[in-house]
Amino acid sequence: MTVMPALPHLKNDVQKLLTRVGVYERAKASWIYDFYWSFANKNIIEDRQSEVEFYRMLLDGFRAGDLIFDVGANQGYKADIFLRLGARVVAVEPDEASQDVLRQRFLQYRWRKKNMVIVSKAMSDKSSIETMWIDTPGGATNTLSQKWADALRHDDRRFGHKLSFGQRKEVETISIEQLIALHGFPFFVKIDTEGHELSVLRGLKRPVPYLSFEVNLPEFRLEGLDCIQVLARLAPDGKFNYTRDCRRGLEMKRWLTKEEFSAVLESCTDESIEIFWKTSVQNR
Repeated sequence: MTVMPALPHLKNDVQKLLTRVGVYERAKASWIYDFYWSFANKNIIEDRQSEVEFYRMLLDGFRAGDLIFDVGANQGYKADIFLRLGARVVAVEPDEASQDVLRQRFLQYRWRKKNMVIVSKAMSDKSSIETMWIDTPGGATNTLSQKWADALRHDDRRFGHKLSFGQRKEVETISIEQLIALHGFPFFVKIDTEGHELSVLRGLKRPVPYLSFEVNLPEFRLEGLDCIQVLARLAPDGKFNYTRDCRRGLEMKRWLTKEEFSAVLESCTDESIEIFWKTSVQNR
């Protein structure tokens, strides 16, 4: 008779127990979790560290205690990276399931809470009420862009299956300028709002030192080009670059002007990229 190893079952049972009592996400954010993965699969820890180093090299002039806006924080993967840099993080996330995970990971059951504020709203160009399309509570594809939801309802290639977006809810929105008024001027703004990036950027009225936004291609190529124009009007001397994967670094050897980068975006064949914008503005 073959006896199956008990360890995987034990791991699953422990995970279910910790989830049920509300401390699983806190455990995932602890040194114990890192210690486990340093033996079980050290690539997970190494990949995270390479991303920390990517931002450390990218954000020239960043100092511990500087402010980062994580717009579209989801369940906090990027927020964790920014906290490891020593940043103060404002995490903007309208999905209630993701808000719960953020609180559990970074604020609850700690002697010292992480330097994070959670804003339970969506980001747009103004304060309003908008519809959020929900595929799964806490899902990374939940969006305020009906165009993106409609595209993924018919696309079984990008994620291996079509998404349903069977739920929707009304959410409050806030602009970047309103966020600045409430929390201070950021050194870096990261925007990942699943097709809603142009609306978010239209709510910014001044340049910041660094900013990034996601573009899903080819569906949002025109919106991505419009995002570049919006930023260029705020800082004509601003420069652009992009990455397919932060762990691989920036794709361009030098930062490009608006015209140069627009040409790159027009011919880009990647499915999803993160565009970075830097200016000469100082936040001190």
